[in-house]
Amino acid sequence: MPYRLTRNPSARLLAGLLTLALVAAACGGDDGGEPPAPTAAATTETAAPAEPADSGGATGETPAATDTEPEVVEEEQELLVAPVDTTTTTAPPPDDDDEGVAEAPAEPEPQYGGTLRVGAFAEGDGLNPASNAFSTPVYLMAHPVFDPLAYYDTEGNWIPVLAESWTKIGDGASWQMKVREGVRFHDGTELDADDVVATFQAQISDPLLSIAFQPGFDLDEPIRKIDDYTVEFVGVRPSAHLPNAFTTQIGMVLPSEWLARAAADPTLNQMPVGTGPFMVESRIQDEVTVLVRNPDYWAADLIDIYLDRIEVYPIPDSAVAAQRLIAGELDLIVAAETGAILTLRDAAEQGVITIENQRSDETMMIINTQSPVFSDIRARQALTFATDQDLYVELLREGTAQAADTMFHPDLIWRNPDIQQETNMPERAAQMVAEYCADHSQNCTDGRINMRFGVPGPSVESDRTVDLMDATWGEFFNLDTSVKLFDELIIDVALGNYDVALADAFGSVDPDNDVLFMECGAIGFISLNFARYCDPERDELMYEQRAIDDLDRRVEIWHRIQEIIRDSYSFIFLTHSNWTIGARDNVHNICGQIGPTGDELFCNNQGRIWPNQIWLG
Repeated sequence: MPYRLTRNPSARLLAGLLTLALVAAACGGDDGGEPPAPTAAATTETAAPAEPADSGGATGETPAATDTEPEVVEEEQELLVAPVDTTTTTAPPPDDDDEGVAEAPAEPEPQYGGTLRVGAFAEGDGLNPASNAFSTPVYLMAHPVFDPLAYYDTEGNWIPVLAESWTKIGDGASWQMKVREGVRFHDGTELDADDVVATFQAQISDPLLSIAFQPGFDLDEPIRKIDDYTVEFVGVRPSAHLPNAFTTQIGMVLPSEWLARAAADPTLNQMPVGTGPFMVESRIQDEVTVLVRNPDYWAADLIDIYLDRIEVYPIPDSAVAAQRLIAGELDLIVAAETGAILTLRDAAEQGVITIENQRSDETMMIINTQSPVFSDIRARQALTFATDQDLYVELLREGTAQAADTMFHPDLIWRNPDIQQETNMPERAAQMVAEYCADHSQNCTDGRINMRFGVPGPSVESDRTVDLMDATWGEFFNLDTSVKLFDELIIDVALGNYDVALADAFGSVDPDNDVLFMECGAIGFISLNFARYCDPERDELMYEQRAIDDLDRRVEIWHRIQEIIRDSYSFIFLTHSNWTIGARDNVHNICGQIGPTGDELFCNNQGRIWPNQIWLG
């Protein structure tokens, strides 16, 4: 199993923290019970929910005729609890024959064998879930190698995967988890409680991964062994949602013996041993990672695994990856950039399908509220007022994503419909800048506020973003702009070495897992509360909703949290991101994969998919 390291930037250790924070909050997730089942929108297009129709006190009698036109009553859309896929899918149109449109072909039978070639828009520094922070592209490699302890079904409820059961103890500050018996790792050793304890202890001891744990788990004894297959996770406050925290790399388990060897030999982080249906055969960082089918997969009698091999190629420019897909050099890619999405959409007649999720997370400007410039709320207000969100949506998103006013998509029950962001107000920006510079002349030059602005890149999209921000902010701010690789920019953001940065955040399947982006305890030398804004009321509310199952009260709480976020001027929401899966039309079962319980799995979770049960036709 060869492994060759072409470069080893230590900066990558922080690159996945953005994604890690989305799903690794210590007590995050769904309650696992039976909340009202969300209903997907009736159309494949993402649309704001219709206003509830006024019943007018209907009595069942036929209304009297009038001379006016009948009122058109729009059907009320049921809001979603989880950001289920928009699932806008395009495929080559059917051929016409002399008698009209041909009948759709019968669904093909699944085929065994073949190699799936995947394009990933970034690389990771390693594949060890106990020491490397995973981002969306890394999960393309990790999901086939590791079975998480839990994952989501298609309605956003957590379901057990590698775990057999989860049991809340008392108020939920502690939970017991039993792993399945008879599961074997790729090296032939059997999974047991000792492996779960060793993996979790390694994660919570890691100087970087531990950032996600510190606010939520009892650091003196975060986990204890109950018996050979049962452990108990110990938190610091009640939770109704703990299993959801283990739907990500935190729930991926390694053999305790392998962990000891990897601690002494970090090169093993590139060739981890998991329980999944695929094993790492080789890895050349920044070039290709090759996974091959596990012939002794523990769930082979429960789940059909079709592919023989998966090859993952890092391609930073998603537009290039889209062209390679169209040319037949790749079979599947994940993209969020406008150019790539438009290219994929236009390639339906060339044998390309797309699956889009516009409800996953938000593209935003994150403002460092503890920087010398923006610690004064007037600077944050001025930047918000000066932002031309309409132009950003029109010129940079080009119909691929819709404007955002808050951290939740309009189709989600969590969104506060009364929130309206104060963008596109240049007159107010001018007044605020004048007041600010009168009091903080050291932070201003020529009557404009000086600011450091970070943008991920380089790419055509990053260049266009810089040009637009210069054109719209430039009247009121002097921009010192840096276009950096994602992993370098996220280091600046995590360390607070920035004023304003363009990023994607929030959008977890359950909003409880977004708490880590906001709680006061996540602010430190390295901070996952990237805005570094602390609000005790917000913390109290977030911890209240964490402890309860009452959906109505949780929604009420999140509505209030959005008001606090709005009033803090710590984020400028731009659009709801569009995570798009592009694939050749011979790639089947991208969505529709099932877990060992027989439940269908959530598809396209912020670009995260399970390649495990894909097959090639």
